Amino acid sequence: MIRIAIVDDHPIVLDGLAINLEEADDLAVIARARNGEEALGVIAVHAPDVLVLDLELPDRAGLDVLREAKKQQPDLRVVVFTAYGGRERVAAALEGGADSYVLKGTPSTQLVDAIRAVARGERYLPNDVAAELIDALRDPGRERLTDREREIVRLLAAGLSNKEIGVRLEISERTVKYHVSEILARLGASNRAHAVSVARELGLV
Repeated sequence: MIRIAIVDDHPIVLDGLAINLEEADDLAVIARARNGEEALGVIAVHAPDVLVLDLELPDRAGLDVLREAKKQQPDLRVVVFTAYGGRERVAAALEGGADSYVLKGTPSTQLVDAIRAVARGERYLPNDVAAELIDALRDPGRERLTDREREIVRLLAAGLSNKEIGVRLEISERTVKYHVSEILARLGASNRAHAVSVARELGLV
């Protein structure tokens, strides 16, 4: 039996995932968490075989939770399950220790396949996600940031807060926070000012 913990800040998603996954005879959802701190607590208490992790969390950057989870339990297998694609995000997740990257909206059978594969010690990337990485390898000069992230960096450089950026771009403040965390991780920056400096040096803004 594959013991699974799922992490998502939407209760409906948590409930739906648990129901879908437990339809498989070899899968058991043993714990659920709604944020990063809960996720790390769940891992410490329950030691699941596989963690299904959404990267957009309300309290901590998903990539930070991923790295800490793998540090806390090195043999833990992690399936990132997120609404956000993009070759840079996929690469950052894999570099952070993810064993699979599955997009929300795909058939539930694909997530089940991913869980089973990583539990066997394999990596699992759906065709669409794998194609993104192949394209990146064929394009050594690829940009480090997505168009949206470049836009946010420009607004950071202008001194706008997360709330102000959200109003300007018509997205939630939490989504802005997620993008800023991704930008910091991708650029290897320690804070917002450092990210702006690095982006300027790389000619990304």
